[in-house]
Amino acid sequence: MHNNFKELAVAYVKQAVEEDSTRNYAKAFSLYINALPYFKTHLKYEKNSIIKETITQKFVEYLSSSEEIHIVVDDGGGGTTSNGDAIVASCTKSKPKNRGREGDDRENVKLTVDLI
Repeated sequence: MHNNFKELAVAYVKQAVEEDSTRNYAKAFSLYINALPYFKTHLKYEKNSIIKETITQKFVEYLSSSEEIHIVVDDGGGGTTSNGDAIVASCTKSKPKNRGREGDDRENVKLTVDLI
């Protein structure tokens, strides 16, 4: 049954990436957030340490993507927009704020996943 969790998570992430690429950030954010619990549940049951590490890295990557999208959505760029350059600029402006904490955030996520 644990394979079902991974499949569901991957399906959500594929949709999220598709929405992200079409600049529908609010929908992409929602899909990323829906995928994360499925990854966490799958990690509970995964026995292979290599697969577990790979999924943990992806989990961190998707969590980071959702945080970046959340910033864009909070700044008013939630839907599909014709002004994609402004949204991209706001994403790049927000990245330096997190740069100092990026390692800490990833470590916190890893510790959280390990606790599960």
